[in-house]
Amino acid sequence: MTLQDRYPDPSKLTVGVLSEKLSGRLQISSLTGVRGYERKIVSPDISRPGLCLTGYTNNFMHNRIQIFGETEITLLRELDAGARHSAIAGVFGFPVVCSIVTKGLEPPDELLAAAFEAGSTLFVSPRDTTPLIHDLNSFLGEVFAPHVSLHATMVDVFGEGLLVMGRSAIGKSEAVLGLVERGHRLVADDLVRVRRAQERLIGTGDALIGFFMEIRGIGFVDIAELYGLGATRERQTVDLAVRLIDAGIIDEAERSGLERKTMNILGVDIPLMEIPVLPGRNLTLLLEVAAMMNMQYRKSGFTSAERLNKALISRMGRGREEE
Repeated sequence: MTLQDRYPDPSKLTVGVLSEKLSGRLQISSLTGVRGYERKIVSPDISRPGLCLTGYTNNFMHNRIQIFGETEITLLRELDAGARHSAIAGVFGFPVVCSIVTKGLEPPDELLAAAFEAGSTLFVSPRDTTPLIHDLNSFLGEVFAPHVSLHATMVDVFGEGLLVMGRSAIGKSEAVLGLVERGHRLVADDLVRVRRAQERLIGTGDALIGFFMEIRGIGFVDIAELYGLGATRERQTVDLAVRLIDAGIIDEAERSGLERKTMNILGVDIPLMEIPVLPGRNLTLLLEVAAMMNMQYRKSGFTSAERLNKALISRMGRGREEE
């Protein structure tokens, strides 16, 4: 996935943008040129217009993308010319966003003419209906998912998505640059766009910023140019939030790691670690260890601190029995 394939702002999603983003993936091509490309897509859902073709137009969801599969095209072909014209007119009497004819089927001339006259885009695709709908739903679901922009840096460490937060100039970018140097992959610096996909959070960067990092004293560093595209990643699940904080008093629970904190983003709780920034501390190493510990916890259900605590309690119990 290239930088231009990032999910667009839902308020700017038009039929033309859909064609630009998905023409390869869905193998769609327009039979009506760019007519209707300016129409906005406002719903993450799609519609099969079979019921509308039979004359029942109540509750017809014209603001959704219409899919003409084998069922709909067969229905139209079995009608005589007059009935076919009326059935199609019943659909395009509404301001249909756009339509896709699947399976390489040839749309009836009346369908093409009605779409052209209505100024609505008619796409065709050789792909089977079900997988095309799946991919289209996946794309629209991501675009219209709840989202928020956070002042943070995100990096993929051993497959774990780390959302690194903290005040300006605390050292987020420098620490993550060290991770990139160690072979991990940058997702975004300074601005992270987080979307909710069911019960997961997906982090991406800003299309304008790309993979640039601002390092104080050096300036802007193009990670993709300096380290190669292998040092970058377009999107990643948010598995762990790490907040870099100024040095201060840390209670015993935080020092031991027995207390597992969480952070709520868009209704999803993710683990949160707070790491104090002190002179001489290797933040890059600490972030790497934090990712490994979170991975270990997700696999085993226990943290290192919890295992140690359990072992200590067990030993203390044996000691009392021996007494």
